[in-house]
Amino acid sequence: MKNLLKRLRLSTAFQAAVVSVLAPALLLLPVPGWSNPAGGVVTHGAAEINAELAGHLKVFQQSNRAIINWESFSINAGEITEFIQPSASAVALSRVIGGNPSAIYGTLKANGGHILINQNGILVGPGGVVDVGGLNVLSTLDIDDNNFMAVGNMVFSGSTAAGVTNFGTISSAGRSEE
Repeated sequence: MKNLLKRLRLSTAFQAAVVSVLAPALLLLPVPGWSNPAGGVVTHGAAEINAELAGHLKVFQQSNRAIINWESFSINAGEITEFIQPSASAVALSRVIGGNPSAIYGTLKANGGHILINQNGILVGPGGVVDVGGLNVLSTLDIDDNNFMAVGNMVFSGSTAAGVTNFGTISSAGRSEE
C-alpha cells in the first residue's frame, strides 16, 4: 500500500512537471484565424443576418440604408460575407464596436454600397477581396447615425492612430484598386 501511495505521489508530481513544461509551449501554437463578422445588431433600417452556412455570412438588407453594429468584422481566407441589398443604390454601414481591428482575407461582397468603419484599423490582406456594386468606404473615422441615414453628404469625424491597409483587391462597380 505504501508503494502504491508513493507511486501515486510521484506520478502526480511527474504530471505537474510535464504540465509546467508543456503549458508554455501551447502559447506557441497558431491560434484559429479570424472568422466572419460576429455579434451584429441592426440599429437603423431593416436587415436580417444569416450565418447558417459555415463560412458564408449573408446580410439580407430590406431598406435602402441600414446600420449594423458588429462586435467584430473580419473574414478568414475562404470565407464570404455577402450583403444582398434591394438595389445598387442601397448602402449598408457596418460599424465595429469591439476592440479588435478588421482583417479581411476572404471575400466581402455587396450588390449595393458598403461602408466599413473600425476605429481599431482595417486590413485587406493578401487574397482578400472587397467587391461592391456601389459606394465603397473603408474608414477608421466614424459617422453619425443620423447623418448616414439622411442620404446627403456624409461627414466622417474622429481621430485614431489606426489606419487602413490594402494588400488585396478592392473594387466598386467594376473599378478595381489593388
